[in-house]
Amino acid sequence: MDDDARALFEEEKSSDNGKIQDEGTTEDEGASTDAPESDESRVATTGTTNGHPDDLPPSLPIDISERSPLLSTAAAVAGVYSSSWTNTVGPSPYTVDNKPKRRPFHPTVPGARGSVSSLVRVGDDQDGDTHLYTRYRYYSRLRAPVDPGDPALVIPDHVVPRDLFLPYIPGQKVDADGKQSSPITIIAIWNTMMGTSLMTMPWAFGQAGFLGGLLIMLLMAALALYTAIRLLSLQKIMAIEGPTIELSRLCRQLFGGVAGKLTEGLSVSFSVLTLVGAQVVYWVLMSNFLFNTGEIIYDAVKGELHNDSSSALLCPPNDTTVKQLTEAPSTFHRWWQQDLTVPLYLIVPFIFILNLRDAKIFTYFNSLGAISVLVMYLFVISKAALWGINLNFTDPTDDFYVPLFKNTFMCLTGTLSLAYFIHNCVVTIMQGNRNQENNVRDLSIAYILVAATYIPIGVLFYSTFPLPKFCVVDNFLDNFPPHDIVLAVVRGFLFFQILTVYPLLGFFIRNQLFTYFLGPNYEYELWRVVILNVCLVTLSVLVAIFYPNIGFIIRWVGAISGLAYIFVLPCATYMYAMYVYKKLYWYNVLIHGCIILLGIVNFISQFLTV
Repeated sequence: MDDDARALFEEEKSSDNGKIQDEGTTEDEGASTDAPESDESRVATTGTTNGHPDDLPPSLPIDISERSPLLSTAAAVAGVYSSSWTNTVGPSPYTVDNKPKRRPFHPTVPGARGSVSSLVRVGDDQDGDTHLYTRYRYYSRLRAPVDPGDPALVIPDHVVPRDLFLPYIPGQKVDADGKQSSPITIIAIWNTMMGTSLMTMPWAFGQAGFLGGLLIMLLMAALALYTAIRLLSLQKIMAIEGPTIELSRLCRQLFGGVAGKLTEGLSVSFSVLTLVGAQVVYWVLMSNFLFNTGEIIYDAVKGELHNDSSSALLCPPNDTTVKQLTEAPSTFHRWWQQDLTVPLYLIVPFIFILNLRDAKIFTYFNSLGAISVLVMYLFVISKAALWGINLNFTDPTDDFYVPLFKNTFMCLTGTLSLAYFIHNCVVTIMQGNRNQENNVRDLSIAYILVAATYIPIGVLFYSTFPLPKFCVVDNFLDNFPPHDIVLAVVRGFLFFQILTVYPLLGFFIRNQLFTYFLGPNYEYELWRVVILNVCLVTLSVLVAIFYPNIGFIIRWVGAISGLAYIFVLPCATYMYAMYVYKKLYWYNVLIHGCIILLGIVNFISQFLTV
């Protein structure tokens, strides 16, 4: 090694003095991998051995460019090491026969109360969350002087990254600490919960009666908020320090052993079921929107386009559908059928975009959800102002008669179980909140905004609809003719939004499944992703062709997933954690036992209606 390189090495060595210590000395730096193995390895040799100078240990690289990328960078050479290791100097120079002598990585394992109980090596059969946390702290220190946009030494995401849930705002820069403010957190929660349930809300509200619908919508919002808060506080009750852990991993740590593994598997299964159900509903809606858009384009080309938006409404079964069934279809309509060919055409774009390794690009379109909701909100308000109130609570023979309560209320409870569902990702979103002490407040505000969005759309549309109330369908946009110009724009906008959200759901599904079955450090392999996506798309297409009833799908998926994530798991894990720490009282059991019972009743009641 020449004199300049030697001097540079000594300068960096002195600047790093005190930062690279033995892993076992303190919990704070238990993950260091650059400490020498023993005092003997630092003994200088006479002459040169294996190409190393006689005053440097043989474990060090022979050239300064081979220096480990995990060492802190001196100010004099910050520009050299400011980018990733591979991009700067190429692959690692070490081989099987030429490896640096370093002590193996053995992080500390916190006890139940955060105390250090033992030391384990990575190869031991221990829970991976402790190792992940230690690496997280270690890499965070090493990245301290690095620009936040530089991917060097970024620990991989082993759960769904919270960035995928945040709304994209043009011009907004990511903070250096990776945190977001309370308003962004609230918008992210609201934007994530706003989905296909919005178009089903008028129909579901009518199934419970006017007063019953209002009470159920308010009570379900309060109940879902309470159980979500229980999930946020569970890790604190269990006295687990470090990065926030989702419910599935907490279940494994809380119950332990086989019971913990099974509980984790159940929570992952219900989370995936929710996402798969959303994918199926999205495919049905995309087929609907694409079909109606194709119809209006076809009529515009033929010169038969006319605006029906002034007064025309549809009440299934409608005259237009009957006429199309009795007449011989044209060549266009033989190849353009909503329940046959259009769902198959949608496969073409998703062949490519579903198999992408990174779903980050689709987050740039997630703000379209807020715009779509705003457009739909304004549309319903404008129609309600035009129609006026059309309600009758006293005369059952009137077309506008609406009872205060109906025995089909379970359609609304099942739908709301999915509409208010955020429990499988609420911890991930809230851990990015800069002020963690405001988590409960921000989550409560988000739920209030969600309820203030669902309730007006459901109540206003149903109360002002100028046809008999049984005409309101599970997708209220289908109550308008396809040639409505305003609705054509709304459908096109919603189609593009869902087109970008569907791949995100696929990314969430494969991330949760592969992490559970293959471990948090699984490698991306295209053949696995392709097989999974083929199964998901096949299921979506079959449902869109044979049973495109989104109201039925939403309420059943909501009832099943809500039973696990809204009613049972938050309450059961909370009571068990309180029992372990001897803080469980009779009123805790009574309150949370009643919530679990409500979830079971909600699920069973879905069998009582079709």
